[in-house]
Amino acid sequence: MRTQGRVPGRRLGVTAVALLVLGALLSCVGGLGGYFFMPTKAIPSEHMAPTLTTGSSAAFNLLTIKVNRGDVVLFDAAAWGEQHQSVERAVAVGGDRISYTPGDRTLTLNGKPLDEPYVLNGDPVAGSPGAFDVTVPEGRLFVLGDNRGNSADSRYRFEDSAGGTVPLSDVNGAMIDEGDPLLVGLRSGALVGVGVLCTGALLGAVSLRIRRRAAATAVHPAYAGLVPPPGA
Repeated sequence: MRTQGRVPGRRLGVTAVALLVLGALLSCVGGLGGYFFMPTKAIPSEHMAPTLTTGSSAAFNLLTIKVNRGDVVLFDAAAWGEQHQSVERAVAVGGDRISYTPGDRTLTLNGKPLDEPYVLNGDPVAGSPGAFDVTVPEGRLFVLGDNRGNSADSRYRFEDSAGGTVPLSDVNGAMIDEGDPLLVGLRSGALVGVGVLCTGALLGAVSLRIRRRAAATAVHPAYAGLVPPPGA
C-alpha cells in the first residue's frame, strides 16, 4: 500500500538532482583545472630532446606565477619576432649572468660552471654560435633547448631582443609532470564528474517515468466508487 501523501519517485528525483549538481561541479572544476589551465601540448621538433622528443606531449601549468632556473616554459615568441608559442628551458633569470667562451665544456652562470644533466649527449655547448656574455635583465629569461645542437634559442636571438632573452610576461606556463598529483586529481575528477552526470540523468529519467506512471493510474477520490474492482 502506498503511503499517504508520498509522491512516487520523489526520493529518486532528489537523488538525481543531487548527482547532477555534483557531477556538474566535478566536471567544471576538473575540466577547467585539468585541461584548460593545465593543457597538454604536442612537441613538434627535436629541440628539447631528450627531455621531449618530436611527437611527444607535455602538460603545462598556465597559472604559474614564478619561473625558476631549470624550468621548461611555454612562451609567446613575439619577442623574437615570431608568431607562435615555443618551449625552451630557462637557464638564467633576471639578474643572472650567463656566458660562454669557445673551448669551454660548459656554460658559466654567475661565475661558476653550469651543471646541466638534462642536455642531449651531455654536451651543453653543442651548436653554440660563438662567445656570449649576457646579464639577464630583471623580468626576463635566457632560454635554451636541451638539444643544443638543434635549437634556435636565446644564443641566436641577440639581434631580436635584449641579450636574446624573453620577457616573463610572455611566459604562458611551466611544464609539470604528467603524474603530478594535482593534475591527475583534476583530470580524474572531470572524468568522474561525467560519470556522475550520466548517472544523475539516468535516475532523473527513471524518476520521471515512475511519476508519470503513478499519475496515469491515480484515481481521484470523487470517482473511486465508479471504478469497477479488479476482475469485475
